[in-house]
Amino acid sequence: MFDKKGISPLFATILLIAFSVALGAVVMSWGESYIEEKAEFAKGVQEVSIGCNSVYFTIMQVQAAPQICHRGDTIEAFIENGPNSAILNIQAKVIGTDDVAVIDNILSKSLPKAGSIKTNFAFAPVGKLRQVKLTPIIAMGQDIIYCPQRAVQLEGINEC
Repeated sequence: MFDKKGISPLFATILLIAFSVALGAVVMSWGESYIEEKAEFAKGVQEVSIGCNSVYFTIMQVQAAPQICHRGDTIEAFIENGPNSAILNIQAKVIGTDDVAVIDNILSKSLPKAGSIKTNFAFAPVGKLRQVKLTPIIAMGQDIIYCPQRAVQLEGINEC
């Protein structure tokens, strides 16, 4: 019973190294797919950010007065686009004392680079008008991208 011999230290070392290499290979293959998935996500976020960074639009001004006004539950605005990116459409959020109205498409047609347009859009009653936020929507390939970091916020909008 006490005559049994164990495995040699050299063979034990080789077994431990083989087990470590096999375990490392499994972890590396799992980690590779995880890293690729995260890299694709980060690449998409970066492309959206770059696309949105080229967007620049404003409300036109005459004698330092923004050309936007409201008649009841309708807003009229003159919008000017910058030279870098066409705007597919604009989302409007109308904030009032009682509610918030969201209008997804306020343009009748897309706004080309360095273009201008007059737009009218109606919104659901929100009480007394407090703020209007206009968020540009662009197309990147087949994707429709909202660019909230390039939104224009307007307060103190006068009656037309």
